[in-house]
Amino acid sequence: MQHMSSTIKSFLGLLLVSFSAVSLADQLTLTNGDVINGKIQEKTEDQVLWLSDNFGLLAIDKARIATLNGASLDAPTAVIFTTTYKGDLSFTGGYSSGNIKRKDWDLDGDVEWRHGDFRHSSEINFESHSLDGSRPAEQYDLGYGVDWFFQDKWFWSNALSWGANDDRSIDQFYSIGSAIGRQFWDSEITSLSAETGLRWISEDLKDQTSDRRLTWSWAADYRRMLGNNMEIFHRHGLLIALTDMSDYELNADIGLKVPVVANLFTELKLEWTYDNQPALGTRSSDSQLTVGVNYSW
Repeated sequence: MQHMSSTIKSFLGLLLVSFSAVSLADQLTLTNGDVINGKIQEKTEDQVLWLSDNFGLLAIDKARIATLNGASLDAPTAVIFTTTYKGDLSFTGGYSSGNIKRKDWDLDGDVEWRHGDFRHSSEINFESHSLDGSRPAEQYDLGYGVDWFFQDKWFWSNALSWGANDDRSIDQFYSIGSAIGRQFWDSEITSLSAETGLRWISEDLKDQTSDRRLTWSWAADYRRMLGNNMEIFHRHGLLIALTDMSDYELNADIGLKVPVVANLFTELKLEWTYDNQPALGTRSSDSQLTVGVNYSW
C-alpha cells in the first residue's frame, strides 16, 4: 500500500474510533458522569433494569440516570415503523472580480421518507467552480436508496447513484450497492447509524479509459443537537476494492448548522475525499470548506 500522509493516518484513526463507537451497545449515562454500555430490559415507575456488558443485570434508580443514548430517558424517540417525511436543502455561492475572477456554486439536497418498515432517501448534488473565466469544473451526482427494517434496529440497505466529476477526471460514473446496517439510536436530539456491504462501481474517465471494480463498503452517519438548537453532523464512507486491497477511497463530511430563523440555518461544512489511486493527472486528496444557507423541514 502506498505511503499515506499524516492527514490520512489521522482520518483512519478517526474511522477506527467511529467503528469502535458504533459497535458498542446502547449507552446509559449516570448523573455522576459514568457511562454504562449495555441494553435496556425493562422500565418501571422508579427503576430501569439494565443488562450491562460488564456488570450483568442492574437495577438503576431513574433519579441517577442522566441520558439514554444522549437523550433524556423519557424523551420521545423517532419511531422507525411509521410514516415520516423530512429533508434538507443547502446552497453556497461565491463570486469575485478584479485581480482574480472566480465563481463557485454548490447545491445539495436530500429527502427522506419512511413508510411502514421502509425508509427511502434521495439526494442531489451540483457544484461548479471556475477561475479567471476558465471553463467551469462541474461535479454532480444523483442517488436513491431504500432501507428495509427487518428487525427493530437492523436494516437491509440498497442504493444506486449516477454522476460525473471534472475535478477527478471522471466523465461519468454509476454505482449500485447492498449492505446490512444498524440504526443504533434515532431521536430529535441525536442519531447514529452504520452499515457495511458490497458496492459495484463503474467509472468512465476523461482519458477514454474505464475503471470497474467490486468494493467492500463501510459507512456511518452521526448527528447531535447542541445548545441553542445547533447541530453537529459527521458522515463518512470507506470503499476498498476486493481484487486489490491497496485500492481504496475515503469520503467524509463534517459540519455544523447554526439556526437563523425557523427551519433556516447557517451551515459550515468540510468535505474531504481521498483516493489513493486517482485518475491520471489528478491529485489523491480533495477538500472543500463551505459556508452557506441550509433549509430543513
